[in-house]
Amino acid sequence: MGTLRIILAISVAFAHFGLPFGILTSDIAVQSFFVISGFYMALVLNEKYAPGSYRLFISNRLLRLFPAYLLVLALSLVVTGHWKQLMSLDPFDAAYFVVSQLVIIGQETYFFLVVRDGGLALALQPAGVPDLLYTFAPIPQAWTLALEIYFYLLAPLLVRRGPIVIASVIAASLVFRMGVQWLFGFSGDPWSYRVFPSEMALFCAGALGYQVYASGDDSRRARLNGLLVLASALIFVCLTINKSKGFETLPSILFLAIVIVAVPRLFELSKNLGWDRYLGELSYPIYICHFLFGWILLPETLLASYGALFLTVTTSILIYHLVDQPIDRWRQKRFSRIQRKVSERGPLSSRVTVRPI
Repeated sequence: MGTLRIILAISVAFAHFGLPFGILTSDIAVQSFFVISGFYMALVLNEKYAPGSYRLFISNRLLRLFPAYLLVLALSLVVTGHWKQLMSLDPFDAAYFVVSQLVIIGQETYFFLVVRDGGLALALQPAGVPDLLYTFAPIPQAWTLALEIYFYLLAPLLVRRGPIVIASVIAASLVFRMGVQWLFGFSGDPWSYRVFPSEMALFCAGALGYQVYASGDDSRRARLNGLLVLASALIFVCLTINKSKGFETLPSILFLAIVIVAVPRLFELSKNLGWDRYLGELSYPIYICHFLFGWILLPETLLASYGALFLTVTTSILIYHLVDQPIDRWRQKRFSRIQRKVSERGPLSSRVTVRPI
């Protein structure tokens, strides 16, 4: 599954650099990441973390995100200067921007906030509105990390429950997505994939995929797989309506629906492949640092775009080996030490050996 993750990360970089990448659009690539995240969080919480290890899980997830993010944020602040215009904001709004940059949480709201008259104004229909706050963000794509963090906070309370509960959350999320469109007319970007209650269906679809993977009984697996296919079909229909771009988006949304159904099998096939894991580990650095080289090279030509992509991949390899790996080794030692104490409360599944990703 690491190969799929790096393909998704590169497809997002391609889109931001103005390069074609087949039928896969950047928004669907992001939503496919949400599905994969839901699967992995269900996997590690059910098979690695003992009950009662909520703080350990959350802290390990934040340690996975923040070192690379803060490094790229510091470099991006040096490279790009358009954020300096925000220094004219009133103190409260300026503090909101600074704090949300440091803690990630809240960055998805940038798509609904307009910089106007020295302050921030709310725009519920922001399409085409100039000076949206996200245009001043040093790492514009970091809003997705905010949604990831929200899911991490909820995951220990949700993904250990049965498939009916998870399927109910998927249904509620889809009802919310369609409700805000039909009742209030909110559809398309940013409503179509930047609002956490709507995106919960995708995270939970991944968690439901774990239920399929973890089922040891063939008849139960068949029933769960049928439920997963149904969830995938409903998500396909709702996103097709919600994205409001006609038939041109159908192939990409169909790709997402296929990912939802295929994730359990993809993990089974690739879980013991070292090279696949390595490629997957590069996906986060690629995703988080590619805009940095977009700022540097301003890829307006094909050569500059591919140059930015080359620098992105090279830098991502360095970030993985020099930043992520040392932090990960410390996380694993910390995990083993604390988990030994927590796991005394009950046994853990030994289905598969999984590192604290």
